Amino acid sequence: MQVEPLNYCAHAIEDLQKLERALRPVALQSARTVLRLADLLRRSVKFILPNCCDLIDPEEMKQAHLDLFRLPFPVVALEAPWQREAGPDQIGEFKQLPATKRIALCWEASAAHEVMPGLNEILQRFPQGGVFVVPIYWGPSFDSWNIAIGGAFLPYDNEIVTVTDSHQILPASRIAHEAMAEAGRKLGKQFSAEPFWLLREHFEQAVAQYGSVDKAYAQIMLDTHDEIMVLIQVCSVLNCANVGTADVAAPEALNKKRRAKGKQPFFSYKVLELSDERRAPGAGRGSGSHGAPRMHLRRGHLRRLQEKVVWVRPSMVNANSEHGIVAKDYAVKSTRAPGH
Repeated sequence: MQVEPLNYCAHAIEDLQKLERALRPVALQSARTVLRLADLLRRSVKFILPNCCDLIDPEEMKQAHLDLFRLPFPVVALEAPWQREAGPDQIGEFKQLPATKRIALCWEASAAHEVMPGLNEILQRFPQGGVFVVPIYWGPSFDSWNIAIGGAFLPYDNEIVTVTDSHQILPASRIAHEAMAEAGRKLGKQFSAEPFWLLREHFEQAVAQYGSVDKAYAQIMLDTHDEIMVLIQVCSVLNCANVGTADVAAPEALNKKRRAKGKQPFFSYKVLELSDERRAPGAGRGSGSHGAPRMHLRRGHLRRLQEKVVWVRPSMVNANSEHGIVAKDYAVKSTRAPGH
């Protein structure tokens, strides 16, 4: 099956540059943040994912997934089409707009990447580090790529908690959780995620609209929910011993025309693929030059067996290859010390 690049990032960068120019006269701080985000997007390692990143059933998410949560590169853009049954226009008092194309822009907290002054101060509370994730999205109602008013920080040292552990859940997260429950949305597992604003002027408008800072942060948590789950799924799956990546090269001939017209060139991409078990250990992982991987993962789940975690019975796209469908348990690397 030929894997076609989505090219979301190139189009998003062009739209963010337009947004920066529009914001500059009226919201200079937000304009500068948009420009830095566009630069991060340009420098990111880009992945193509299946529709809605349907790799792991949300109800199957366990502590093992959070234990395997490590960003594969310092800056990553995760692209996925988002075609599913239309959800509610409102979740509680929070308006929802359909977004049929998604980018989860993710970067490790470090001095090398700070899109807004002071954002890395969160490391004073989470010295073990973590990842910032920001939703960048396209929808038919606005016909352009946009940035959410904020994002979320996921610390690396993270644990699943229950809703009853109220002392561990931020007020904004509780508000978002209750709004989703009232709207009949499936609720994922709870874990530490710290909302932050990026577009100051837009955040202040949200505070004025809801009459509450916590509700404005709850809006950010709702807007970021899907991208957080995408990030966790991709990180945990990439830690499977049998999962590697293949490269989809940028189209040089088409890029030559785009450069001539002053457009953002398209980028190279990585796709998740099942490693060929008949190769030598490690062969074919993290690299590759073909544009049509033999298979790539659709859905599966993790299982912990004593001192290891296994990837259980994933199904494959393009399973009509000479190797057929593979359905078995696969060992993955565990990041936790024995006994934890």
